Order: sequence, then C-alpha cells, then structure tokens
Amino acid sequence: MARRRFLQGALAVGGTAGLVPTWLDGVALAGPPLGPADRILVSVFLSGGNDGLSTLVPGDDGLYRSIRGPMAVNVGAANAVGDGLYLHPGLARLKARYDAGQVALIRGVGEPSKDHSHFSSAATWMSGRPGMANPTGWLGRHVDSAGLGELAAVSIGWGEVPLVLKGDTVPVTSLPPGGNLFGADRIEDYERLAVESLSRLGRVDSGIGPFGSFASSTVGSAVDTAARINPVYQGTLPAEGLALDLAIAARIINLDLGVRVLSASLGGFDNHTSLRSDHDDRMAELDAGIDAFFSNLAPQFAGRSALMIYSEFGRRVKPNDSGGVDHGAAGLAVLVGPRINGGLFGSQPSLRDLDRRGDLKFNVDFREIHATVLENWLADDAGSNLGANFPRLDLFTAPGPGGFFDVDAGTYYGPAVGWLASTGITTGTGVGEFSPEAPVTRGQMATFLWRYSGRPGGAPDAEFTDVARGTYYAPAVDWLSQQRITMGTGFGRFSPEAPVTRGQMATFLWRLEGSPGGAPAAGFADVAGGRFYSKAVDWLLQRGITTGLTSDRFGPEQSVTRAQMATFLWRLAGSPA
Repeated sequence: MARRRFLQGALAVGGTAGLVPTWLDGVALAGPPLGPADRILVSVFLSGGNDGLSTLVPGDDGLYRSIRGPMAVNVGAANAVGDGLYLHPGLARLKARYDAGQVALIRGVGEPSKDHSHFSSAATWMSGRPGMANPTGWLGRHVDSAGLGELAAVSIGWGEVPLVLKGDTVPVTSLPPGGNLFGADRIEDYERLAVESLSRLGRVDSGIGPFGSFASSTVGSAVDTAARINPVYQGTLPAEGLALDLAIAARIINLDLGVRVLSASLGGFDNHTSLRSDHDDRMAELDAGIDAFFSNLAPQFAGRSALMIYSEFGRRVKPNDSGGVDHGAAGLAVLVGPRINGGLFGSQPSLRDLDRRGDLKFNVDFREIHATVLENWLADDAGSNLGANFPRLDLFTAPGPGGFFDVDAGTYYGPAVGWLASTGITTGTGVGEFSPEAPVTRGQMATFLWRYSGRPGGAPDAEFTDVARGTYYAPAVDWLSQQRITMGTGFGRFSPEAPVTRGQMATFLWRLEGSPGGAPAAGFADVAGGRFYSKAVDWLLQRGITTGLTSDRFGPEQSVTRAQMATFLWRLAGSPA
C-alpha cells in the first residue's frame, strides 16, 4: 500500500488538536443509535457571501429593478412566497417544499459588527461567540455538552474540519466525497490481509509503550470504522457538487451510528463579477443538493432531520462597475425539513433605508437562529452555549398529543393517542411519529393489550414458529396465548406482521375482558350471527367502545388503523383525561 493512500485514509477519519500527530488524533468510532427524542442538524454554509436579493427576490418592488437593472432576477407567479417576494427560479424544488410548509425563510439576518471580511465574519457565524481566545463552534460545543458519541459530528468535504463543528472534547470525522476510505477496499488479497492485520493491532497491546499502543489502537479503529461507513459510497450517487455531499450526509445518517450534527458547504458566492450567471448556477446547485439530501434520507430519519443554510453576509444593494455586487450586511438564512414551521420570518430589509455603506439593515441577530435551533431542536441550553440569551423564533412545529407531529389535538383520536403515550402503551413508530392511518399489525396489537394490562410476566413460550425470541412483541404474544386471548392463525403460526381486522380487534378486546355475554345484537348489517366476532361486536357497541363505521355497518373485514385502535383502548379504559 502506498504511503500516500495510508495517510489519506487516516486523515479521512481523524480530527485535530493534541500533542500526537494529527493523522492519528481524534479517530471516530461508531456511536449508539439515535434515541427516540434525538434530532439531527445539517449545517450548509454558502461560502463567499450569498446575495439575498437574488435568492429571495423583492420582485414587486420597482426600486429593486431600477437599482439592479439587467442584474435583476426575473420571477413569476410560480416563484411567489408572499409579501411581494419570490424565490429564485432555480430553486423550484425548494419552492415546492415551501408550499408544503417545510421551509422557513429568515430575512434580514446579520450580526452587530457588520464585518465585511469573509474570514472573520464566517468565524463569527460559526463560533456564535465572537472574540473567543480559542474559538470553538456552536455545534461543536453542543456535541461536547451533550456528551455525544465519537461519531456525533461529521464534516463532508475535502477541506479541513470547519469551525462550526470544532469542540474541546469530542472529535470530528471528516469524510471525503469521493470515498476511497482507508481500510474499506478489501477486494484484493493483499489489501484484505493488510487492513485485517491493522484491525487486529487495535485489539492487542503493542508492547512498545503508551504511544505505540495509542497508535495501533487508533489505526485499528480507523480501519474498522471505515468498513462500517463505506456503504454510503455504494450504489448510484450524484456525480459531484453539493448534491454529492448532501447525498453522502443523508446516507451516513441512515446508518444510524449516532451522527447528530453534520456540515457541508457550497462555494462560489463571492460575486464581485458575473453575478447573474454565477449566482444562477449556484442556486441550481443548491436546489439539487437539498433535493439529493431528502431523496437519499430514509423515511424514519426525515422527521428528525433539518437543514440550516446560511452565509457569512449578504451583498451590497447597488451593483459595482464589474457586473457584480460587493460585500454587504443583512442576508438570508433558510431552514428546511418536515418539522420546520414554514413561512417568512424577520422583516424584509428596506431598499429605501440603507446604512451609510449602502447595505441593507439587519433585523434578526444570527444568534437568535442559533439559540432557537439549540433550544427547540437540539434540546440544549442556548444561553450557556452562546454566552448570552437571545430571543427565540418560531421555527419548528410543535408536536401534538403524545409528542407526535402527525397527531392533531382536534382529531377524534387525539386524546386517545395522548393517553396511550402518557401511559407507555405506545411509543409511536418513530421520532415524533404515531402513523395514525397505518394498519395495526398483530404484533403491535399484542403489545398494546399486554402493556394495557400492566406488562404481566411469567407466561411460557407460546411456541409460535414465526415469533422469534427477542422481538418486542414476543412477551406479549406469550401472555396472550396463555390467557387464551389468541390461538394464533393456524399451523403453529401467529402472523405478527399481518394486519388486524376490525372483527379480530373486537374479539381480542372481548376476550381481554373475559368474554362477557348478555349484550343485545348490535344490528350491524355486515355482522352475521354466528361469526367468531359477532358476540364481541355486540359487546363493543353496548359498552360504547365502537359506534361502527355507520349506523348499520361495522366493517369487520377492514383493517384497524392505529388511530382507531388507540380510540378503542381509550374508550375501554373509560376515556380517561
């Protein structure tokens, strides 16, 4: 193996700082999977100073067109977002997400010093605490304070780890967009034997002192981690650019290795010349990148992921003499994701009230966005992180009953789902998701009834051939079988993944309550006497647990939705508050 390739691979998984060589320091290991309340943030930095007036265009303001002249962006009704503003035509897919309520456009964002230097202004944004002697990033400090795992922070790109992710204790993993991680390619025998040998080094004492042991264990960990991360590079990926970077970001999230914050960047925004053509290209690339992220992101992570897009400053209002615009002040920040409270935030800076340099005046301190993200998305103490308290913006949607974003308090099942969550009968189908319209499986049904009954133990193995030990529903199925609430579906099977019909649901609840008799016939036209569920349906109607689909239909062969199941159990419990 070439020394160049060895060093390239080691650098790809390492951070910086410390007294040891940087290619051995800070190697990341895979962390624990995300917990039910964990959120993910992807920081996307538009390097060079994005022109907010060409991104969120004041197309109805004649002064804009007068000042910008041929550099003004042409927009139409399809780009409108309200208040006389229009998204750049190159952001068509972002506009569709805006229309779906998943994009927050934060106008007039800036910082008090109105620094026009790329380097110091970017450092101010990324640190969130200007003037620190040894600056760290606001997301790096979050990772440190939250005590997250060693793969919590990931940078996608060829450059060094950005300040925004740098902390004091937890290392940052930097992934090259092109892949080729050292230790991941084991096709050739010589490579396989070499990397397996290095991996084994990490599991034995080197015998050459503390530094040797540190080096061997670090390289061994790097090899093992590279093998786990390498699947993100397999299959079809965008060819290059931000779309490639954000597709990789989505895929490493999908691995569920504990990644919590990620960063990527898109350059080319320092448009002192050729503003229109260059900026048009950057908008198309940004749009493709956002789409690539969500297209590659697994559905179970979509509700817990958000993109934060920002730049170090905006551009001057008046064009220069070279077909561009110079460094400005107030700019635009964007948040994208299913849990974003979509819409316009902040005030549109006035073109008629500029500062003495001819810059737009900011009205949202960038740290208000940081504080909101820290408190309301990452569940961190913003005041400690930023060194001061800042107002919060209403950027994230509040969950409904039970902490589920897909359950509205005004629905018939809202109170029931809230009660199920509060009693631990349900934990949902994902972070902030209950999936009310999804059918209930027999495994889920067993678990609901078992938890409703207090999670009783001691039942013998039901010995259904399709109920594996260790599954979440195995103890519940054992108990249901012991209580004769279920006899399975025949031939020694329980069919845990099959949907539950309304007739079966009625029978389960009826048996759970001891198969009571004496209820008058419900009178549903689709419930014939003598069916296994007939007496159960009669009892459900008498108890007020069901009112049927209509006055004369129960729908015994239809699948039970999770919303319906929550309501049935809640009513069975007496509709508790």
